[in-house]
Amino acid sequence: MNDNTTSLSQNDQIFATLIVRGKVLASVCRNNFANINDVVRFICASAGRFMGLGQLNIRNKTQGWSMNLALASKQSVPQPAHHTTLPTQYRQTSLFV
Repeated sequence: MNDNTTSLSQNDQIFATLIVRGKVLASVCRNNFANINDVVRFICASAGRFMGLGQLNIRNKTQGWSMNLALASKQSVPQPAHHTTLPTQYRQTSLFV
């Protein structure tokens, strides 16, 4: 992404929106991003945990360009496939044994 058409300056006004399954998870409008990776990290941190394929739209209002990126994430809490044991049968470990 070192292309001049997608370069960023500290004063550029950036709009970024992350959409997953048709729902906006995070949206931001600000400047002071050093590069595209900073935008991606910021929007993913703002979105929190999600699972699936997302569409990230980044628009640089100052320079007049936009781009779309696909983001895949499996950062969800794993769910058991079957509930075969009773909740009372789970043993919780402790650091204070």
